[in-house]
Amino acid sequence: MWLITRHEDARALLADSRLTVDLVKHRHRVVGQSLVDIERRAKLPHQIRRGILQQDGPNHRRMRNLVARRLAPARLHWSRPWLENLARELLDALPAGEPIDVVAGYARPMAVAFVSELTGVPPGLREGFPVWETALLTAPSKTEVEEAARQLQAFAGEMIELKREQPGDDLFTDLVRAHAAGELDDDELVSMIPFLLTAGSEPASLISNGVLVLLSHPEELARLRAEPGLMAACVEEVLRFESPFRMLVPRFTGHPIELDGVTIPAGELLLISAGSAGRDPARFPDPDRFRIARDAKGHLGFGHGLHRCLGAEVGRLQTAIALSTLFARYPGTVLAATTEDVRWRPGMFMRRLDALPVILR
Repeated sequence: MWLITRHEDARALLADSRLTVDLVKHRHRVVGQSLVDIERRAKLPHQIRRGILQQDGPNHRRMRNLVARRLAPARLHWSRPWLENLARELLDALPAGEPIDVVAGYARPMAVAFVSELTGVPPGLREGFPVWETALLTAPSKTEVEEAARQLQAFAGEMIELKREQPGDDLFTDLVRAHAAGELDDDELVSMIPFLLTAGSEPASLISNGVLVLLSHPEELARLRAEPGLMAACVEEVLRFESPFRMLVPRFTGHPIELDGVTIPAGELLLISAGSAGRDPARFPDPDRFRIARDAKGHLGFGHGLHRCLGAEVGRLQTAIALSTLFARYPGTVLAATTEDVRWRPGMFMRRLDALPVILR
């Protein structure tokens, strides 16, 4: 693969409609070039590899539009008060004055509850998919990844049957109806469910990373408490400084690409690093310094171009509410471990905390 690290190059390639994300379509060429031992390659079910992130051109636009309808501001009028109440309830359940895990006790429950409410996953069925989607993205072994994929595929089938029998005012019902109307084929319908649950769980990483970065920079946290109007800028700076995405979805070159005198031939794989682009000094001066008042617009934390994250505004809202509610309730919160001892999940693509121990006070 070719790794793209500079902000200017990354942004240009993300906007290049000639690149393709449909690696299933080109799998024979991609696999033929691979130097990875075939025994180490995870084999994912075809039925969960036809979602929005694996489609190009008209197919991508068609599927994206089906989801965008539900994420329109007029359809999400309920989300702010709902999230504010949820944040308070989660904090009510956490003990003050002793170590707690922000990831397991606050950030992940918030993201899982919201994506479940949006998509229509009933309360009794919300325990499994967060475990499976985490394993799919960050499990260290091929066996664990493949088992997580199988579990997500089975869960997708369960959700489809549930929404056919008990339709509701939710995104999964929208997709089942779109399938019945011929707007999605069988594989696309199945693929959309794991994709949406995985993408909708990702604000947990952004919230957790935000808590860690702010507690590691007490002067910036003090400024945020003194100037709460900086919260929106703070969220953008967290996305730039500690993006949950080290790498974005691989692209396949259908044509030669010239970058700074280097020719990337047709038929090659590209990896674009949002994490590196966010630390590019040519775009963000003094990039290794975290400053909540920085103008971090233009970061690639939500991608860019045709495949820019559909849930970007929802992710921003969740993170802003989670951080503001936590630090308003417990302004003296401190880390219960050194930044060197904080545990991160393994994985090349994601920058996810495994746990974040803090003391609420």
